[in-house]
Amino acid sequence: MNNENVFFNPGDAISSSHDFKEARRSAQIIKAGKPTAKKIVIVNDTENGKYAIYFADQEVDQGKGKAYRIVDKL
Repeated sequence: MNNENVFFNPGDAISSSHDFKEARRSAQIIKAGKPTAKKIVIVNDTENGKYAIYFADQEVDQGKGKAYRIVDKL
């Protein structure tokens, strides 16, 4: 697993789940539906264990978003 932390606005999540496999499957469906889409990251909220999916370019500065740990990149 990756220990890289990133910051996103929680309201910008494409999808979220408590199950990593479900989150990854959702990310794969999103990526397959838009093959030219930007890079997608699956992140983990270490406070509640929930996984969220974001477009990587939606990352924000530390003071403007919530910290997440990158789990996977597509």
